[in-house]
Amino acid sequence: MKKITSIIATLLCAATIGTASVACAPRDLPEEGRDVLITVAVLNDSSEKETISKFINAFKASQSTIDVKAEYIDAAYYSPVLTDWAGNTLADVVWTAGDKHAPLSAAGVFEPLNSYFEKEPGLLDDIYPSLIETTKLNPEEDTMYFVPRDYNKLVIAYNKDMFDDAGLAYPENDWTWQDFMDTCKALRQAMDENRGNLDSSFYPLDGYLSWTPAAYTIIKGFGGEYMDKNGQSALVAADGSTTAVEAGLEQIYQLVSNYYAGSDIMGESGLFEAQQAAMRFMSRPAVSEIRGAQLQNFDFVAFPTMPVENVVGVGCSGYGLNAHSEHKAEAWEFLKFIISEEGQKAFCETGNGVPVLQSMRDDASWRDQPVAGLNQEAFVYDGTEDLFLNYYCYADPSLYSDLDTRFTQLIQGAEQWDPEAGYDGYTDFHTYIVDKNKDIQDLISRG
Repeated sequence: MKKITSIIATLLCAATIGTASVACAPRDLPEEGRDVLITVAVLNDSSEKETISKFINAFKASQSTIDVKAEYIDAAYYSPVLTDWAGNTLADVVWTAGDKHAPLSAAGVFEPLNSYFEKEPGLLDDIYPSLIETTKLNPEEDTMYFVPRDYNKLVIAYNKDMFDDAGLAYPENDWTWQDFMDTCKALRQAMDENRGNLDSSFYPLDGYLSWTPAAYTIIKGFGGEYMDKNGQSALVAADGSTTAVEAGLEQIYQLVSNYYAGSDIMGESGLFEAQQAAMRFMSRPAVSEIRGAQLQNFDFVAFPTMPVENVVGVGCSGYGLNAHSEHKAEAWEFLKFIISEEGQKAFCETGNGVPVLQSMRDDASWRDQPVAGLNQEAFVYDGTEDLFLNYYCYADPSLYSDLDTRFTQLIQGAEQWDPEAGYDGYTDFHTYIVDKNKDIQDLISRG
């Protein structure tokens, strides 16, 4: 109880900084002819609005008693959700994600779903196992706190015209990290030589290198780790070595210092969509950004095979059940629909999702989106192992936000590293990592 109180206090403290709450009208009555109205709160962006609209319309068409309406969450996420939950005005169903749900789940916002699934034998059998793990606080626990809606594996999108101008073959799903770095080098040379329509101001990679799924995949792929199973910082090995983490940071440094990718300390750059970068890291929801930019000649390729641990980050978004909901039975019917074949096909019409159902791996409902003929196998490529992306799952959930900030700063330091001056007073990666590890460990110890 003390931990839950601490989590709620931490998150509600952020809510006092002037953030907006869930934007919604007063609770309405269900539309005529339906018995119950449930509400679903999702992020206030075009992709999530399109997705929830598809789910709602298909669910309402499948039955005649339950009405569903959408509400929209401010980008701050935690604080508006906690504020509305404490005020008993939170929607019945709430959008969440594998790397975001734990503070809310641990605080009691989301209803544990095991008892619901136990009444529906076989309901989980077809869902990718890595996604089921993501719905828990950590892999050692059994309790599921949300229903996953998509299978989001890290991939790379590339501009075929730029590869053609550079005289390069298109990458294939079995390429390695070294192949990727060699491709970046060749693209950099072609851009510096202004081949075809290329320009020296372009970049091989619109990297978004501090995006945690990508950064963690690189660190883990070179043998490093963020945290151990005791909830302690693992940047420094038991023998005092930082070699593995250094190797991952060195790759990030090389991407920026060689002008393969721009430093992204302010977030995504949009260079790929502007056709000023040949490649970008992404997961499936970013298809909407590419489609919105009206790019024509592009394709996807699997994230490269990493040299030490053959892992690639996989996560998911989904929906949790408000533990204070007065319509849990009806909300559960909606959640079940989301992971049904009918619900998944409706979702896949957006082009923004890969189904959670393994039986739909080859289904045309998503493989033909946004256009037919693309290398959709990249999103389900089985030549790599799925990497669990609840990075801080063994730590106190109230620390997640602060931990995320510190690990992001670790990556951004490598991006901004100067070959002569280093970064922020540090001149070698080892000392930099040791001090960052101590800072993170101090945070964990203070709780």
